[in-house]
Amino acid sequence: MWNSIKYLRLPPRRKRLLRAALAWVILFRIGLALFSLPTLQRKFSKIRTPSLAGATLDELRWAVLAVARRVPGTRCLARSLALQALLSQAGMPATLCIGVAKKTGGALDAHAWVLHSGGPVLDEPDLARYTLLSVF
Repeated sequence: MWNSIKYLRLPPRRKRLLRAALAWVILFRIGLALFSLPTLQRKFSKIRTPSLAGATLDELRWAVLAVARRVPGTRCLARSLALQALLSQAGMPATLCIGVAKKTGGALDAHAWVLHSGGPVLDEPDLARYTLLSVF
């Protein structure tokens, strides 16, 4: 209930950003269970969305992180895809990166992140340890 009260007290602009982030996180969260990444990106790139012109990078980051914490099972790929979609809606170019790193014991650890203006958008763990596999 506390989250509902906090939501109701938000300014309309922030509510709009949260709704947009929620839509993208849920679409990508479900879509990743059903489709390959290229198919998913192709399908969702055709979706017409309202502009988020005027939204700042900090606002978009806040919206995605706030929503991703509350959607069960949301991991870095769904979060990064949602952030990339929101940045696109706001007219900000963004690059999705996927990399792998070796864990202790030899297992691989995969991670996805978004770059904007040459730097990571979210506070990312040590990205230097990841070998970049794909960029979208």
